[in-house]
Amino acid sequence: MQLKTSAKRAASILAASAIAAGAVACGTAQADAVDAETTTHSGSTLVTTESGQLQGAASKGVRSWLGVPYAAPPVDDLRWVPTEDAESWEGVREATEFGSPCAQGTSAMGMPGIPGTDEDCLYLNVYAPETGAEDLPVMVWLHGGGNTYGAAEQYDPSRLVADGDVVVVTVNYRLGLFGSLAHPVLDGEDGETLSGNYGLQDQQAAFEWVRSEAAAFGGDSGNVTLFGESGGGYDVCAHLASAGSAGLFDKAIMQSANCATDWATTRADGQATAAAVAEALCEDVPEVDLAVCLRDADPADLNAQGDQFMELQPVIGGPVMPIATGEALTSGEFNHVPVLHGVTSDEFQPLALSMEIESEADYLAALEANFGDQAEAIAAEYPASDFDLPVKAMGRVLSDAEWATGFAQTRVALGDQVPAFSYEMSVADAPYYNYVPRPDFPVDAFHMVDCAFLFDTPFMEPLSEKHEPLADLMIESWSTFARTGDPDGDGGWEPHSTDTDTRRLSPEGATNVDFEDDHHTEFWASLHA
Repeated sequence: MQLKTSAKRAASILAASAIAAGAVACGTAQADAVDAETTTHSGSTLVTTESGQLQGAASKGVRSWLGVPYAAPPVDDLRWVPTEDAESWEGVREATEFGSPCAQGTSAMGMPGIPGTDEDCLYLNVYAPETGAEDLPVMVWLHGGGNTYGAAEQYDPSRLVADGDVVVVTVNYRLGLFGSLAHPVLDGEDGETLSGNYGLQDQQAAFEWVRSEAAAFGGDSGNVTLFGESGGGYDVCAHLASAGSAGLFDKAIMQSANCATDWATTRADGQATAAAVAEALCEDVPEVDLAVCLRDADPADLNAQGDQFMELQPVIGGPVMPIATGEALTSGEFNHVPVLHGVTSDEFQPLALSMEIESEADYLAALEANFGDQAEAIAAEYPASDFDLPVKAMGRVLSDAEWATGFAQTRVALGDQVPAFSYEMSVADAPYYNYVPRPDFPVDAFHMVDCAFLFDTPFMEPLSEKHEPLADLMIESWSTFARTGDPDGDGGWEPHSTDTDTRRLSPEGATNVDFEDDHHTEFWASLHA
């Protein structure tokens, strides 16, 4: 069953507006990542890597090394080519400021992103406990933003590092057209499908760097967990399906990213997008010269072209992502590692809030507008009287139609092939997007709010005291999974086996629930039939 309009893409726009507003309003403060009053240049922050020495800093119990190059700048002739190694340096490199966010424009509805044209952006940031402990689990974070906007610097993992006793690496990677242009003129000379998925290749290069360098920062290079949310979570799905990522990680966490759904771009659609971009920027240029023309294009012009698309996701086909991730899971052709995956209870509540639903009549009209002749059945399954407000009924409908069904499909696809632990995050009166007007009633757990419980971010309100128990629970679960492959460490959280093995995480604690029943997945399946 498909919404009349793409609600999933619309929600990504809402998230884009929030993340962008936070970036614009807080970008300078966020970039000043190291508090000058608490910064030290002690021996514990001087490390030696294969490329050279790095001088980091320490603050509030966490050591950090920022703006570390893990690959060559993908500029000029290296635009749209596979990621190449970074050059080494002489002496000690200061690692106390973030590298540039990757080039990106604005979102499809005119909301500001983190606008910029700097393609020299392949940097990562390493955070480790100040204790100097060794052989700690390593967690590699892939930021969200639909592979179109965002940056590693927006996610400060200090709480996760200090409380979870882990090393966290946050990664910049090519975005938008810079990360996914799939034009055939960029393929190999022998016709091998090489175009597209440059962002995924950047991530693989970062994983290789982590395997090589983790020990220098106190990490265990043999215990690496990938984790990401939304677009970054879907990238984790892609690495599960990619032979090129085999052996580069040991566990995977997908937050609000259902691998079994059709989230990636087909090769045909990717090539159509690339053809439209080439026509706009290189009109009348013969095909033999087209690759040169595209590589010479002004990045601002490429951003402007990319702004016409809501999202520019990885492209199916070729060695990096040969088949769709759902097909990879159901066929068993994926990297078999322990998995932790889940969603928030009301992913699309902000989308419903944008619909100005104030009465039951408004709710029924919104159902009709979005679901057509299925609206009556949905209204019977989700009566407005079951919810505090009609707008919350619509939020749950949209969330279940898109996210809950995809979550259930992913549970089925994973089956018992790997230890796969599923969760639902639930919180009443959640922190809301920063710099976006807060509704005058408590909001439930929506898309992206989980990030605020693991990271300090500029695009979410700070946690209040009532949220801290859930933040502690999530940090403990995520770090324990990274350490042992079991989110609670003692077998109490069972991997997929029954309908009631999804763990609901809330400020009140962790309980097993029947997610499929709570979110009406059989009903939605009947509408698909």
